[in-house]
Amino acid sequence: MNGLQAPAGVIVLRSEHLLAWVLPLGARLMQLFWLQAAEGPRPLTLGFADPLAYAQDRAYLGAVCGRYANRIGEAVLQRGARRFALDANTPHGHCLHGGSRGWDTREWALDSRATDTAVLTLDSADGDMGFPGRCHAQVVYRLEGARLLWQAHARVDRDCPINIVQHSYWNLDGQPDLRGHRLQVAAQRYHPVDARELPQAAASVAGTCFDFRAGAVLAPDCVPQLDAAMVVDGPSGALRRVARLQAGGLAMVVCTDRPYLHVYAAANLRSTQAPLGVAHGPGVGLCLETEDMPNGPALGADIWYGPQRDYTHALALDFLTAA
Repeated sequence: MNGLQAPAGVIVLRSEHLLAWVLPLGARLMQLFWLQAAEGPRPLTLGFADPLAYAQDRAYLGAVCGRYANRIGEAVLQRGARRFALDANTPHGHCLHGGSRGWDTREWALDSRATDTAVLTLDSADGDMGFPGRCHAQVVYRLEGARLLWQAHARVDRDCPINIVQHSYWNLDGQPDLRGHRLQVAAQRYHPVDARELPQAAASVAGTCFDFRAGAVLAPDCVPQLDAAMVVDGPSGALRRVARLQAGGLAMVVCTDRPYLHVYAAANLRSTQAPLGVAHGPGVGLCLETEDMPNGPALGADIWYGPQRDYTHALALDFLTAA
């Protein structure tokens, strides 16, 4: 592995093309290496060199976010006559990524592992960060040749909104910004956000920084604007191709069964601890978060789960050499 040595406590997964380091804290993808690069194993995500640094991470680097990722406006759930006050952890008073003690801060249990697969689980109590119901969550990381398959499953014993997201920041060419990256997204519409960072009615991507229908290079001028959910083509519930990111002779094809792709160009990212891979900073990594509707509980989205309905989410990332 050209001298690659995982730190203590890191779960190592291997295939012919990929090497993944998975950390139980936040069930996070600490790093994914492309083993076929001419220069040797190439790190593809942003992360920290020291696993202990993640205890202070506030950018959700590689983490699993839940119980409900993205924002819930006013940190309030309403279900019929019942009202649930959630943990408000943003300056605007919203609940972001499950609250200040969301699942990214928890130590997940390693349920099982093989050379190419790790299964992690977490139990979340009734009332955790204000969310109703006891919830058992499971996340699977699996390497299948040049594919990283990520799957999430949750079962809750009371009606509760669930939206579990894998939150890696991608940088495919090892350069100090994203200007060498080209992104294509199968989406005609996106949800602009207001001054309080909540999604508004869907609008056409035409003429905006979110028009990636034919593929476009990530322009530095667009980095501050790229933080919104895109409505991807095709029926949710079916694993389908929704995006392609390309840089440095490598392409990453994103497939999911979720209805939205949240595109975030890390405009607010700052350097904190020593990095693993590219140094951190604004516009250095791109999050492509497959998800359900941000602020979905307030907008009538079909995001409630319970004893009669489990939550599932599949994400597949296929890597291939590209000119």
